[in-house]
Amino acid sequence: MIAAWALIVGGLLRIVGEVLEIIAGGHTVPSGAIAGGALLLVMVGFAGLWPEARTSRLARLAIVAVGLGALGFAGIAAWSVSQGALPVGTVSRLPAFIAAAAVTLVGALALAAWLIGSGFYPVWIGIVMTVSIAMSLVSSFVAFPALVQPLIDLVMALTFIQLGLSMRERRKTGNRI
Repeated sequence: MIAAWALIVGGLLRIVGEVLEIIAGGHTVPSGAIAGGALLLVMVGFAGLWPEARTSRLARLAIVAVGLGALGFAGIAAWSVSQGALPVGTVSRLPAFIAAAAVTLVGALALAAWLIGSGFYPVWIGIVMTVSIAMSLVSSFVAFPALVQPLIDLVMALTFIQLGLSMRERRKTGNRI
């Protein structure tokens, strides 16, 4: 149940951080700190998928890769905050950012494939989560209007919340593996 709540609270924190970013017109120290904390909670939440994932190599790869990617991005967020909230264009050129993005994308694609095929969780969560994660990563490298990335990240945060709610409901009704 802790993992489900971690996804829910992590998604809610991510929403708060994105709203702050929209209001400020760009990245700020508070929005970066909130995003880093949210990513750590989401990582804990994804680890909670392990009971269902333990029989699938694809799912295990997904959980490990998404967890490592989230940890990498949380570290990058902490570093960026310590530097005064660097612009996304600067941060996205860092080798650590590119590595975290690649690992996260592989993990997100694997997670989507597993969520779609497993029958444990709603199929749409896997589809929307993967598209939003991929679009968020792309928006870090492509010059979209300033509002686009926070809106994409809001959709991603909502899928984290829904996955947490689905996990909570699944565990509450006794459907454990």
